[in-house]
Amino acid sequence: MSAIRTNFDLDVPEEVIAMASGMAVGIGRSGCACGALNGGVLALGMFFGRTEQTGPKDPKVNKCMALTHELHDWFKEANGKNAICCRVLTREFDMGKGEHKEQCIRFTGLCAWKVGEIVCRELGIKNTDAA
Repeated sequence: MSAIRTNFDLDVPEEVIAMASGMAVGIGRSGCACGALNGGVLALGMFFGRTEQTGPKDPKVNKCMALTHELHDWFKEANGKNAICCRVLTREFDMGKGEHKEQCIRFTGLCAWKVGEIVCRELGIKNTDAA
C-alpha cells in the first residue's frame, strides 16, 4: 500500500496505510491469506474500486474483481509454492526466529511490482521502471 501510494504520488491519507497494518502474517498472525497479496488487493482497490454499492452488474465492480483475480492467480504461481495461505508459504520457517521475514519482504515487493504493472497497463501509463 505504501509503495503504491508513494510511487504513484496518490493523494491518499496515511490512515489508508494504517488500515492495512492488520494484514501481516496472514491477517493478524492467523496464518491465512498472505498479507502481501491482501495489500495488493487493497492497492488495486484504491485505483479501480467502488465507493458506492452499485451491484454486481456495475462494470467498475467487474473490472476491479477481474484485476484482483489476476493478481491472485499471478501471485499463486509467482511465489513458487502454488499457494496464498501464509501457513503454506512459511511452513519451512521457524516463525519464532523471524526466518520468514525475508520471504515476506520479497513477496510484498513482488506484489507491489505486479500491482504497479497492472495499474500502468490499465491506465495507459508508461512504466519507466520496466526499462
